[in-house]
Amino acid sequence: MSNTQRIILILILLVGFALRVRLASDHCLHDWDERFHALVAKNMMKHPLKPTLYENPILSYDYKAWYSNHVWLHKQPLPLWLISFSYSCFGLNEFNTRLPSLIFSMLAIFVTFLLGKNLFNIKVGLMASFFMAINGLVLEIGAGRVATDHFDLIFMALIELSILLAFYGAQKKKLAFALFSGFFVGLAVLTKWLPCLIVFPIQYLFLKQSNLSVKDIIKQLGSSIIVCLVVSIPWQLYILQHYPLESKWEYFHHWLHLTQKLDGQNGTGYFYFLDQIRINYSDIVYLPLLYYILQLKKAQFKNSNLLVLCIWIFIPIVFFTLAETKMQGYILFICPALFLLTADFFFVIKDFLYKQQRQKGLKIALWLVLIAILFLPLRYCFERTSFGFADSKCGKYFDYYKGFKAFDTKSIVLNVEHPIQFMYYNNCTAYPFDRIEKNKFDSLSLNGFSFFEYDRASNKIRNYKTE
Repeated sequence: MSNTQRIILILILLVGFALRVRLASDHCLHDWDERFHALVAKNMMKHPLKPTLYENPILSYDYKAWYSNHVWLHKQPLPLWLISFSYSCFGLNEFNTRLPSLIFSMLAIFVTFLLGKNLFNIKVGLMASFFMAINGLVLEIGAGRVATDHFDLIFMALIELSILLAFYGAQKKKLAFALFSGFFVGLAVLTKWLPCLIVFPIQYLFLKQSNLSVKDIIKQLGSSIIVCLVVSIPWQLYILQHYPLESKWEYFHHWLHLTQKLDGQNGTGYFYFLDQIRINYSDIVYLPLLYYILQLKKAQFKNSNLLVLCIWIFIPIVFFTLAETKMQGYILFICPALFLLTADFFFVIKDFLYKQQRQKGLKIALWLVLIAILFLPLRYCFERTSFGFADSKCGKYFDYYKGFKAFDTKSIVLNVEHPIQFMYYNNCTAYPFDRIEKNKFDSLSLNGFSFFEYDRASNKIRNYKTE
C-alpha cells in the first residue's frame, strides 16, 4: 500500500468521522426507535440483566405491547448493553446514546476497505470504504434518525467483521480466525437475531475456495458455529427462565413478521427491497448487479468472490421480500457487498473506457456512468445531512422535558405527549392520558405516590386533581 493510498484512507476515515459526529449531535432522542432503546439502556444501568421500559409500571400494562410494557425483550440486548456502558462511562445524554453506533460505523468503513482489498484490490477497497463513509442511510441509522437505528448499524458491522475474519481463516488456514468469526456472529445474534447466519454459507465458500481438506473445512466451520452458539444461547435460556411470558411472546413475535404486517409498516410488494437499494445506495446500483450476475453465470458460478457477494446480497433480499413486514433497515447489512460490487464495477468501466479509441458515443456514455457512480451517493449524502435537518427532527418541547429535576421514582406525570422521552430525562413515571380512576388515585396516594399533570400549552407541570 503506497503512501498516497494511506493518505486517501485516512481522509476517508476523517470524512466519515466528521459526518457521523455531526449527525450524532442532535439535542433530542428521535421517535422511532431511538427513544425506546435509550430509555431501556438507561434503566439497565441499574440492572443489566433486566431490560425495562417502564421502570416502575404503576398502572396495569400489556406485556405484549413493546411500546408501553415493563420487561422489554423486544430486541436482543447487546446494543442496549453498549449504550448503557456508554452512559456509565461518559454520562447520560443523546450523543452518548449514539457513541457505540459511531464506533461500529467507523469500524465498518475500515472493514469495508479490508474486504475490498482482499477480495479485489486496494483501489476497490478505498472506493468501497468511501461509499460506506458517506452513505446517507448508514449515517442516519447510526444517528438514530430513522427506524431500527443502532441495532441495524451494529448488526451490519458485526456481520461484515465476521465475514472478514472467516476470509482470513480460510486464506491463512488458522483456526483462531474462525473462532473469532463465530464469536462475532454470536454477538450479531445478540444484536438482531438470526439473519446473521448468512455468514456461515459465505464462510463455507471461502474454505472451499482455499482447497482445504474436508476435515479442515468441518473443523473451521464447526468451530465457528459452536462458538456462535456458546455466545448467543445463554441469554436466550436466561430470559426464558426469568421472564417466560415476555420472552415466549417476543420469539413468537419474530415469526409474526413473516406472516403479518406489523407496527403499521408500509413496505409492500415483491420489489420493495430492490427499489429501496436504489433509493438508499444509488440509482445506478442495478448496473453493477446485472453485470456481475452475468459474469457469475459466464464463469458457471465458479468465481467464489462474486458468488459470496451475490449470496450476501440476494439471499437477504429474497428472504425479507417473502416476509410481510418490510423495513429498509432489515437489509442494511448487505450494503458492504453492494459498495464492493459498485466500486469494482467503476474500475471495470474505467479500464474499458481507456481501451476505446473511436466510438465517441460509447465513451460519452461510459463517462456518464462513472460520474453517476461517484456523484449519486454524494447527492444522497448531502440530502440526508444538510443543515437544518436536525431541527426538523427535534421538537422544542424536548428542551422543556429536560427542565424538571424535582421528580423521584414515586412521581407520576399524566398528559405527557411523549412519555418515553420524558422518562428518559426525568426519574419518574409518565403516561400520555390525562385522567386516572379516583379509587386508583386514592390508593396510590396513600402509598406515597405524587401525581402531576403536564400542561401541553404552557409546558408547565401542575399538581393533578381528580374531578
